[in-house]
Amino acid sequence: MKKFLLLSLIALQPAYAITIQIDYTYDTTNFFNTQAKKDAIEGVARFYGNLLTDSLLRIDPAQNPGNTWTTNFFHPATGALVTLTNPVIPADTIIVYVGARDLGGSVRGQGGPGGLGGSGFTPWFNLIRGRGNPGAVYSNANAALRTDFAPWGGSIAFDIDTTWNFSLTQNLSGLEFVTVALHEMGHVLGVGTASSWDNKVSGLTFTGAASLRANGSTPAAQSGGDHYDGSLNSEAYGSFNTAHGSSRAVLMLPSVSDDGSTIGVATDLDLAGLVDIGWEVTPPHALTATSLSPGGASFQWRSSSFFDYQVQRATTLPSFPGGSTQAPGTGGNLTWTDPTAPANRAFYRLKTVRVFDQPAAIPLPIPPPDEAPSTFYEPPQSVACSHGE
Repeated sequence: MKKFLLLSLIALQPAYAITIQIDYTYDTTNFFNTQAKKDAIEGVARFYGNLLTDSLLRIDPAQNPGNTWTTNFFHPATGALVTLTNPVIPADTIIVYVGARDLGGSVRGQGGPGGLGGSGFTPWFNLIRGRGNPGAVYSNANAALRTDFAPWGGSIAFDIDTTWNFSLTQNLSGLEFVTVALHEMGHVLGVGTASSWDNKVSGLTFTGAASLRANGSTPAAQSGGDHYDGSLNSEAYGSFNTAHGSSRAVLMLPSVSDDGSTIGVATDLDLAGLVDIGWEVTPPHALTATSLSPGGASFQWRSSSFFDYQVQRATTLPSFPGGSTQAPGTGGNLTWTDPTAPANRAFYRLKTVRVFDQPAAIPLPIPPPDEAPSTFYEPPQSVACSHGE
């Protein structure tokens, strides 16, 4: 009797590149005073860090003599402006300062990317603005040219008077902290705050190509452009015990209400928004066998709308000559059954094809060799958001 041997290989993925470092230095109201609270905010940081595969250069004034810089952000516990002189930001790292204060009314969270100032020369300014990503380096005077976003970090404040649920897996009593933290971290990463987002807001619509594909039509944008808008649902990206592909309210709406079931998480449209502002978003795609038998094989995998997929098959390695027709991602789970599976053995792998690449940046002007030193300053951004309990 012939035996059917199958080896399932996951698609090759780039190494996870981004660390979102949570900093409690300005948590002066001692909001994050338990491990459960820290686990919740750090779980949100890991979620985004595991999806973003960009490269961000180190910012270190000691390696760039004759140049200096400052970071500025809103103190999460007071709302005051904080300015730090010549901090070192490690490569592939974003620093987010967190804390809590009374935000007033229905505002549960407030966050956004930090600002920065520089003194020195153009190559230094390009480094601290773009961190090696040319589409992010333009000055505020030329912000309409920005196609990318590469922040050093930012800050998030949570409402200290709200009754919170800090669980990473269950919708319990209180407002889901994970949902609000995911939303505010989205603002730190540029949704509604980056120039590359603003440049795709036209009237009351957001014209990003990835968002259009994820939504099926051009999604509405809030007046002012800080969020998506309208009654938008999309497919959940499976996380925090919420099933992949389940229909959820889009995370980056002006207000996300607790639906009383699972935790509200980022959806396919939310991740598409990150693609549209220049992030390299690369969700892990694992192939799962749902049926195996001599002469038959079926598979399932998570999909994202900004990738196309193909299951490839081989009877000997390393070549993979056959497989499925390339299919577009939907944000939900995709399946494929091999119509002619070999009876002896077969090897399968999932090939992913990125549909939306980062937009090309307009070439930067070359500074003259006798360039004089100059200075610039760009303020921090912050969006106050209400969330229903």
